[in-house]
Amino acid sequence: MTRNQLLTPMFVHDADTGLVIEGLRRYNLFTAVFFLGRHRRLLAEFVALSGAGPGWRALDIGCGPGKLVRALGTAVGPTGAVVGVDPSVTAVEENRDGVAHHRYEVGPAQDLPVSDAEFDVVTCTFVMHHIPEAKRDAAIAEMWRVLRPGGRLLLADASPSPRIRAVFSLFLGRDPFVDVDIRHYIERVEAAGFLDLSYSRSRDQTGILTAVKPLVHL
Repeated sequence: MTRNQLLTPMFVHDADTGLVIEGLRRYNLFTAVFFLGRHRRLLAEFVALSGAGPGWRALDIGCGPGKLVRALGTAVGPTGAVVGVDPSVTAVEENRDGVAHHRYEVGPAQDLPVSDAEFDVVTCTFVMHHIPEAKRDAAIAEMWRVLRPGGRLLLADASPSPRIRAVFSLFLGRDPFVDVDIRHYIERVEAAGFLDLSYSRSRDQTGILTAVKPLVHL
């Protein structure tokens, strides 16, 4: 990593979009340290819980460095397709890897550049808390729009232990993980019309929420 890459900020803030990755290499270094080499295992868990299989069409929102896109691509195989969407031009340009059934597009979660009912599964991991509060309902509505009836949604974010949350709350005077806790979005997901919500906590301190778009919208 060069000196300029080290000095590049990891994120920049956009009032409409939220936090946008600027320093992709710094972000990759951060995730490698944060997960202590367990990121591949966590990606496999995301793919398994998403239900993605051969021939499926998958969308990863806020794809960042594209690791989940590639993991989903392995699951759906050459007869399927995976699209990664991210507001970061830097991330999208560096991700374009020439794999025939991978595609990357620039766009925010609340205004996805894809068609209605295009996907069998939508994933959005470590992203919701980066979206401006006023835009989060719109982002979930977009997830609903692009999923086919019967399609699956997977949201995930960090889930520190109660002890860690208590320590941060003591020093900061507030719980900084409220917006990060993916359970914070359960009511919003239900209000959008999703059913069969299920929450689990990975051993890698990550909360995972799955839901299904019903075949018939009641």
